[in-house]
Amino acid sequence: MSVSNIPQATKLILWGKAAGRCQYRGCNKSLFLDVLTKSEFNQSYIAHIVADVPNGPRGDSTKSALLQKEISNLMLLCDTHHRKIDKDDVLGHPEALLLEMKNEHEERIAKVTEISHDMESHIVTYKANVGVHTPNITYESVSEFLLPMYYPAQPFAIELGLTNSAQRDRDDSFWQVELANLQTQYDEQLRPKFRRGDIGHISLFAFAPIPLLMRLGVLLNDIHDIEVHQPVRDPKTWNLEDNKDSVIYSVIQPLKPTQPIAALNISLSAIINNDRITNVLGTECSIYTLTIDKPFNDFLKNKIHLIDFSAKVRQILNEIKAIHGGHTELHIFPAMPIATAIEFGRVWMPKADMPLIIYDENNGFNKAIEIRNT
Repeated sequence: MSVSNIPQATKLILWGKAAGRCQYRGCNKSLFLDVLTKSEFNQSYIAHIVADVPNGPRGDSTKSALLQKEISNLMLLCDTHHRKIDKDDVLGHPEALLLEMKNEHEERIAKVTEISHDMESHIVTYKANVGVHTPNITYESVSEFLLPMYYPAQPFAIELGLTNSAQRDRDDSFWQVELANLQTQYDEQLRPKFRRGDIGHISLFAFAPIPLLMRLGVLLNDIHDIEVHQPVRDPKTWNLEDNKDSVIYSVIQPLKPTQPIAALNISLSAIINNDRITNVLGTECSIYTLTIDKPFNDFLKNKIHLIDFSAKVRQILNEIKAIHGGHTELHIFPAMPIATAIEFGRVWMPKADMPLIIYDENNGFNKAIEIRNT
């Protein structure tokens, strides 16, 4: 049982550092609001990490007296976790573990509260079935990835995808249904907000077949202030790093540059052999290839990679248009990360660039969608 009298000033500082929430890892319960009745009252407990008496939980013959009133030795907890660390599972909660929990919580609160008041961002999510996989993107699963630069503008996401769709990309009606829904959701949920100036910044989280991601990019375009998040496998995150490591994008020119059909082979996350393209289009085509030295599915690691990709796409679209003309269809065969597919669509200019025919890999490449400058 605690014997020390903690100064009121120390209690108030601890409350501020914890933002009135339980500091036990994974809890974060509000300690001034009753969830059931919505009544506001103080239901917190202040616990000692090292007990203020030697025979208490984690007590020490020397440190207990020294740390009795030190804020570095105090945690703000809910009733459940106060009981857990001091009675039910003392051995499972050593001093080092509780210090980790306290520091993690206070560092997170500091990051959140240091964000400038004008750095709000609307979370926009988009998902569609990819093969047999059904992606799960929710406000709760992605909101943490706005920090520390932005904070959510509202406590929910603007969702553009179909909910619980049973359609798969092998189904004949898949592309038509998904495109119609995407356009409808954009028109109803985003277009009015853009017109009224209600949205200043968007944090975009998407997981869908590449052709649909390109169409999403076209709808959002590069006029709006958008951060496109990329799911990274290792380490697992939705955030691209801020380091300056670069990747070299190269363009392989076609062997037959004056053929009537123009195609763009995007081999970034995997290598697409040109014979897979000629199997679809025939041999009377000029195939341009955008690639990197060693394509693999997790190459996109930082924001510079994405910025450089956008610049390279703008360059290659201009070059192909100069040779083949603005009215010639450009056939796109993509193997690329999610964020680059969205950026490709954002870079494409509806009134200036060639119309696009985009293919999807499903037991061979098949025509999926068209994007035209109408």
